[in-house]
Amino acid sequence: MSCCRFVVSRLSLAVMIAGLLSAGVVAHAEDESLAKHKRWVTSLAYSPDGALLATVGGESLLYRAGDVQLWNAKTGARVATLQGHDTCVWSVAFSPGGGSLVTSGYDGKVIVWDVASGKPRATMDGKKGWVRSVAISADGSHIAAAGEDGIVRVWSWGLDGLGPVKEIKTHDAAVYAVAFSPDSSKLATASTDKTAKLFDVASGKELAKMEGHADAVLAIAFSPDGKTIATGAADRKIKLWGLDGKEKATLAGHKDWVDGLAFSKDGTMLASAGQDRTARLWDLKKLAPSGIDEFKTTVWMVAFSPDGKNVAVGSHGGPIRVLDVAVSLKEGVAKIAAEKKAAQEKAAAAKIAAEKAAKEKAEAEMAAKVAKEKAAKEAKEKAAKEKAAKEAKEKAAKEKAAKDKAAAEKAAAEKAAADKAAADKAAADKAAADKAAADKAAADKAAADKAATDKKTEKSE
Repeated sequence: MSCCRFVVSRLSLAVMIAGLLSAGVVAHAEDESLAKHKRWVTSLAYSPDGALLATVGGESLLYRAGDVQLWNAKTGARVATLQGHDTCVWSVAFSPGGGSLVTSGYDGKVIVWDVASGKPRATMDGKKGWVRSVAISADGSHIAAAGEDGIVRVWSWGLDGLGPVKEIKTHDAAVYAVAFSPDSSKLATASTDKTAKLFDVASGKELAKMEGHADAVLAIAFSPDGKTIATGAADRKIKLWGLDGKEKATLAGHKDWVDGLAFSKDGTMLASAGQDRTARLWDLKKLAPSGIDEFKTTVWMVAFSPDGKNVAVGSHGGPIRVLDVAVSLKEGVAKIAAEKKAAQEKAAAAKIAAEKAAKEKAEAEMAAKVAKEKAAKEAKEKAAKEKAAKEAKEKAAKEKAAKDKAAAEKAAAEKAAADKAAADKAAADKAAADKAAADKAAADKAAADKAATDKKTEKSE
């Protein structure tokens, strides 16, 4: 269908500004230009004719007041501030005709704005949690909103305004980004479950699943010819996919999360935004980096101007910068060469450090091995000495015991001999005494007998 389904015509910048001023939707005096803007810019988009640049964000990423700003893309002057979101606004998209703008935020609201008046045309509820991303189909017939609950809500939009919502359960985790195919028939989603998917808008049927990132997928975009899908993730990689879900290429260079992606209108370049504080340009024919611009803070989103000459960059506070693609490409050669050289030097230093660490580790291991072997040897020698000392002690104890036993046996034998000698002497002494007594008795008897004989003789005489 044609873009008139979004109930707009291609309004001139002068008409838009006049309408906004008459409606009283004006800029803050203290923050009137892109160069002076101080709030966070989490998303941005050019109007189809390139006359306006819409930026969204707020004072913080979460609970503080959010804002929607319209800027004169040529002069950088602020045209209007659209008020309606209670918290940070995360995403913005222009309708194909440029007369409407759709935003979504942390407050869960999806708001369709009339650009000419700066007033809301419709406000939809994201149902549950924040709405990280919104997209409008190229034919202006549908609006899609990415849900924290893993559901993408798709509203039809036509001459009668907002139609019924269709809920497509896309992921089991939060959906961080959505994008319609150029022919409006397909919807691509990116999720914190580390995958991206492709769905048929009419039926809600899943057509392909893209698996390959090592962390949450945060950004997704269709190439202008509709044949390639680009994804950016927290694993610092950008991947290119076919509509069949097969990976075509990986672009490596960011040193932190990749938050935003945008194809140039001719499809030859891809712009990327990273939390490494850089916005990068990639040559899709060479599949190599072609430009790099550094920022002081996290870069959230990038957007090509319709003529492909500029890239607007939204970052974590500070001025909104609009890069000249030609200058970025020209300077990119030197910057990329310097980055490559720095990476090579870092790799070489890391290699030297690794080799040194490996050498020190090997030396430490060898020293530990020698010390261990020495300790084992000393322990073995100590054990041998202790064993020898123990054996010597046991031998001495045995010898002493044997000596003591021999001495005891000798003493016992000598005592037995002495006891026997004493017994023999006592026996001999007794025998001698008995003999002496017997001899005496015999002598006494003999004397008595003699005396008796003598006496008898005397009487005889």
